[in-house]
Amino acid sequence: MKGFSIELQCPDQGFERYTVKVTRRFNIPSDEIKPCFRTRPAYELSCVLVGRDVDEARIQSYIIDYLRERGLYERLIRFKPV
Repeated sequence: MKGFSIELQCPDQGFERYTVKVTRRFNIPSDEIKPCFRTRPAYELSCVLVGRDVDEARIQSYIIDYLRERGLYERLIRFKPV
């Protein structure tokens, strides 16, 4: 798994698509999930650094919880592993 493709309904353009990359790291604790954010054009999630022992279901639930916190889950159309 290299990441997740997310498609949201946008009121201005219709659809908004982006990919959140998942990178496994060996120099962080084995059960940690650490988000990386892009600063331009908007402050959004761009990458998730995960430890060795984190499974795909936990990463998926972390990203869905992030979308709920930001209020974007209601606009979610598609959430697919890449």
